[in-house]
Amino acid sequence: MEQLAACAPPPAMAPVAVAWSVVPVDFTVVKKGPEMAMHDATGGLAFRVAGGGAGGTALFDAAGGVLVTIRTSGQGEWQAFSGSSLEQRHIIFSAKVISTSSSRKEVHVFIPPRSSFEDPKPSYRLLGSTFRRACTIIKGDSIVAQTNLLYKLKKTIYSRRKFRVTIYPGNDNILVMAMIMTFFVEK
Repeated sequence: MEQLAACAPPPAMAPVAVAWSVVPVDFTVVKKGPEMAMHDATGGLAFRVAGGGAGGTALFDAAGGVLVTIRTSGQGEWQAFSGSSLEQRHIIFSAKVISTSSSRKEVHVFIPPRSSFEDPKPSYRLLGSTFRRACTIIKGDSIVAQTNLLYKLKKTIYSRRKFRVTIYPGNDNILVMAMIMTFFVEK
């Protein structure tokens, strides 16, 4: 009887919370002209932005697969499509520049079918400065992600080619990267 008790499996333990679900995710972005490379915390390539087919700009994964294609649909307006499709049924979001100045840019993002350009309340708002590589993505009253330059101590001139993206827990990395891509690349 004692041998059976010794061979019995240990009692089931309560599930342990996964650390990634409560920790923000950081990416380092290197921008060269209209192209960007997004690296994860280990330095590995996570995403890449480059010209895509059909006159759009595309967000690629590390293996080179197209995740999102962005196409301009007018002055200060663009649409994001799933993969390399440009069909209306594959639209992920529409975006529109609301205001722009030398120091501030505001973009409203509308996620269909619940929101559109006619709806006064956007799904997301992007506020910031392209020159300073600063962008805050807001959904309702919550901050979804933020970008900022990589500052170094005792350095007075900072490179605008490299900046950091911090995505807060519970948000879709691909959607956030596509919105950041539109903020910094699309005119």
